[in-house]
Amino acid sequence: MQGLTERITSGGAHVLRLHYSADPNKLPGTPAGDVWLQEASSGYPGGVTSPRWRKEMEIDYGALSGQKLFPHWGTLKNTVVIPPFTPTGYKLYGSYDHGWRHPACFLVHGIGVDGNIVTLWEFHASNVTYTQIARIIRTEHPYAGKLTWIVADPALWAEDQTTSDQTMKSTAALFREEGVYFVEGTRGGDTTVAESLLGNYWADPAKPRYRITTDCPKLIWELGEQRHRQFSAQVATNRSQPEELVDKDNDAWDALKYFFNKFPTPPSRVKAKQIPATFEWWKKTAIKATKGEPLRTYRRELVG
Repeated sequence: MQGLTERITSGGAHVLRLHYSADPNKLPGTPAGDVWLQEASSGYPGGVTSPRWRKEMEIDYGALSGQKLFPHWGTLKNTVVIPPFTPTGYKLYGSYDHGWRHPACFLVHGIGVDGNIVTLWEFHASNVTYTQIARIIRTEHPYAGKLTWIVADPALWAEDQTTSDQTMKSTAALFREEGVYFVEGTRGGDTTVAESLLGNYWADPAKPRYRITTDCPKLIWELGEQRHRQFSAQVATNRSQPEELVDKDNDAWDALKYFFNKFPTPPSRVKAKQIPATFEWWKKTAIKATKGEPLRTYRRELVG
């Protein structure tokens, strides 16, 4: 049968694998299949070439392993990276990722009246005290005093810092004593933010809706360095490849995520229509039945 494969595991279990091409209406190379493929893949940044499409729809479990988060960054940055400019009319925000041995990173972002976003400026350095960083955030950058709020790593609110009076305070509290007030951010979201950038803000590479000025060299560099973790070949025989990223060279990337997590974007594309008698249609029908909701029967009755 087209699209159906089977195998027996080392433990003797029978495994069936069903590919979407088993449905004649989804078979690539046919008129109906090509229409469905275009609609279904439109929700994935990069379409059928997207690593996530290959993993979820082509049953290629290793598609994300070792894959760069932004595989075409070398070309994409030609339109995303722009010279510094005066952000007249932009509403300004900040985001901060704390570090000592690892670099701390503070970013300034602007949102224009058209909804387009620009990261305007960055501070990125290691072995800088929080008092020095607080002074930089407060007074020593071009947009000091103009920020609506500054979102930061939620770990800053952990009360794990011993002060001179032997009491425990959070790093966020220490910054408050220096006159810097943070909004608590949300960790994680690597894939969500990346897909928002690729599928929404960079959907048209010639007219990006999120850009970065050359005043942010570390952020520009880090975006090209983010990649998915990869298990060794031996480990991968028993475990699926992970989707999380390698935890390295990601301080500016983390600061950027805290900002974008405050502005989640709705899906930019419409999902493929649900055709009656498909697997997805029967699944939704079964769920409605368990809830006691009325079901469509397509039964026709004579009138009169």
